[in-house]
Amino acid sequence: MIDFEVKKFYVYQGPNYYLDRQAVVFNLVLDPDGPSADFYRNQIVARLPGLESDYPDRLVSLFARVLIEVLRMEIDLCLERYALSRDGDEHVIAVEYLDDFVAEESARFVADWFKAMTCEEGFDFDKGFSKLQVDFDRSLFGGPTFYSLVEAGLTRGIPVTYCREENQYMWGYGKKQIRGRSTTFHTDSIKDTEFTTYKDMVKDFLLMCGFPTPNGKNCFSEEEAVAEACRQGFPVVVKPLAGHKGQGVTTSITTDDAVRSAFSKVLEGAKEHNIPFDGAIVEKQIFGTDHRLLSVNGRFAAALQRVPAYVDGDGSSTIEELIHVENRRVERLDNARSPLCKIQIDEDLQEYLELQDLNLRSIPDAQQRIELRRVANISAGGVSINVTETIHPKNIKLVEDIAKFFNVTCLGIDVLCSDISQSWSEGDFGIIEINAGPGVFMHLAPAVGGSIDVPGQIMAAYFPHEGSERIPIIAGNKITLDLANGLYYRLEAIRQSIEFGSLTSEGVSFNGESFHKNKHHDKNVKIVLRNPKLEFALFNHTGHDIDDYGLIHQGADVVILDDPSPAEQILERDLRPDGALIRIEPDEITITEQDGIGRSFPIENGTSKEEVILTALEGMLPHLLEKYE
Repeated sequence: MIDFEVKKFYVYQGPNYYLDRQAVVFNLVLDPDGPSADFYRNQIVARLPGLESDYPDRLVSLFARVLIEVLRMEIDLCLERYALSRDGDEHVIAVEYLDDFVAEESARFVADWFKAMTCEEGFDFDKGFSKLQVDFDRSLFGGPTFYSLVEAGLTRGIPVTYCREENQYMWGYGKKQIRGRSTTFHTDSIKDTEFTTYKDMVKDFLLMCGFPTPNGKNCFSEEEAVAEACRQGFPVVVKPLAGHKGQGVTTSITTDDAVRSAFSKVLEGAKEHNIPFDGAIVEKQIFGTDHRLLSVNGRFAAALQRVPAYVDGDGSSTIEELIHVENRRVERLDNARSPLCKIQIDEDLQEYLELQDLNLRSIPDAQQRIELRRVANISAGGVSINVTETIHPKNIKLVEDIAKFFNVTCLGIDVLCSDISQSWSEGDFGIIEINAGPGVFMHLAPAVGGSIDVPGQIMAAYFPHEGSERIPIIAGNKITLDLANGLYYRLEAIRQSIEFGSLTSEGVSFNGESFHKNKHHDKNVKIVLRNPKLEFALFNHTGHDIDDYGLIHQGADVVILDDPSPAEQILERDLRPDGALIRIEPDEITITEQDGIGRSFPIENGTSKEEVILTALEGMLPHLLEKYE
């Protein structure tokens, strides 16, 4: 026997036999004559102090708890559920996960740690754990905005499904769904999203509408850029037409040569990223601090002041040493929960230091603040300060006035101003950029000031109340095509042109017509739920389907069980709180609703089970249709 061997890994993308949510399941081999859980207490508590107050007494439970703590990555990821069972002499552990690769690697890492402790051998926990954190940061969830939106759905009970073929997530089902990555969703206007990338046209549009934005022009040669700078009057700003995150932006330009240099930087940036050069905008410099103003669903949501990356001198350290010290701060870990990004030492940073007659070897005086970049973007190491509570009401109205012209869920408006608490009509105030699909984690976790739950606001915009993310779902273990078609006809009699999807052993059908049968059960379930017009769904799950794929959908409003296997019994486990359970007996069908009231319907000679089930369902269908309106 190999103690702490982990094997037979299996990944479920939704509720399954082991857990009512997606899970990684594996077997764990333990030596029955090995040490008890208490043998590992000191070393585990020293590394994972959160387990001290609730230390498990069983070794398998301890292993699962340690694995959950590792999967949380020391950044409080929303993972906590696990389940234990047996497979002969081996234990079976199921843990909820975010990224399946990281989950499997984490299980192997924990097993290796336990082996080392058992043999009293050295183990470099920090090195192994750091690698897992890097792997997680490289996953889909490593992006803080993306993770925060997935978390916002999961913690609110909103079904979240990964659509692997599209490399995006789906929140909700059927006609209630939204799909997307980051803050760009399928409901956003493609043309409006595209329009925001053309900074010159956006500038002209804002000027046409009377919104405050600096004059400027898109230029295609150095001489044209110099001429435009002279026409505007120095100082000016030069930036790429299609840039983002402050890349390629040069500010405070005061000479013709500096214009040429900035223009060349934009041109070289296009070549470096292998994209067509589509011009460089030359515009009048506006003085003030950078702010990101955010709207969600057309309404003002948050305001953030962004200060360029800086270091404070101590009188003995070089600027490069100060940057390294700053980058070691917990706030700059550069992970899915970090409010700040690391400060990268690159050409732009060194060039900006040169403009201040400084370099990386310069030693600032004690308390002397050294700005490291022209731009204040968080991705460039900038510091975020929540100013939502101090923004002037007229600036809030400005945000909402602009947002009404763009059919996008989230709109980020970048402005420069001296004081956001003053009206935009007073003093320097200029809109320098508009972004569809902006990052929002910086509002949730600013470096300074309170949190604004923008991900929660986005979820509330699409799903304003409980149930607004769902459609009626009926699930069972012996659902036939005849039952599916009969149900569709009864639903259509109640609501004409209803969009009805079903999955039976014959495959997926929509509105009584065969659609497709994928060889993988989970993909068939996704086909039904992914239909953006779907209003009602019916699923058949066999024991083999559940063993191999799980359910995918979370819960059902009605569960129909006909002599169910142990695996098929989980349909009853996942019945919605106010749902109804239909059991098929040899001579009758019984319905038990959550209020405990039961009804029976006899199966008479010459009457099929399907006919009796449909009769039993008939009175429930109007309620199910109204339930999720």
